[in-house]
Amino acid sequence: DLPILAGVLGIPDEFTLEQRSVVGGMEAMCMLLKRLAYPCRYSDMMKRFGQRQVPVLCMATNCALDYIYDAHHHRITEWNDSILNPGTLQIYADHIHEMGAPLENCFGFVDGTVRPIDRPGRNQRIVYNGHKRVHSLKYQAVAIPNGLIANLYGPVGKSLITE
Repeated sequence: DLPILAGVLGIPDEFTLEQRSVVGGMEAMCMLLKRLAYPCRYSDMMKRFGQRQVPVLCMATNCALDYIYDAHHHRITEWNDSILNPGTLQIYADHIHEMGAPLENCFGFVDGTVRPIDRPGRNQRIVYNGHKRVHSLKYQAVAIPNGLIANLYGPVGKSLITE
């Protein structure tokens, strides 16, 4: 499925990094997926990606992430009128009401997610979640009946201002 994902995302054949190293597009995408799948250190990824050095792994991952964001950020940062127009919102509300919800104007459900992160070197108290007992970022999403996330807000914390 990786070639399909690369095609859908429009991943180029290769990325040229800041220090002029060249990394294949598929390899950079796989580096990014590995890094995002579960918290892992770049040093843990060295064997998997041909003994590439940590700085190259980091730059390739960031390059792939920047490319995907630049090409597709509008899908999550702009109002999507095709799924959130008044007509479809009414269809969502009707469907939820038909399933037994007492409200007639509810079109989605709020979901709060706590995503653990590595302990930061500075400002640890800002991102520490006492309830879950981990350093984390909090996100809030609104899920609609068709399974999509209609709105995503975050990260949320006490204050993300550095000291």
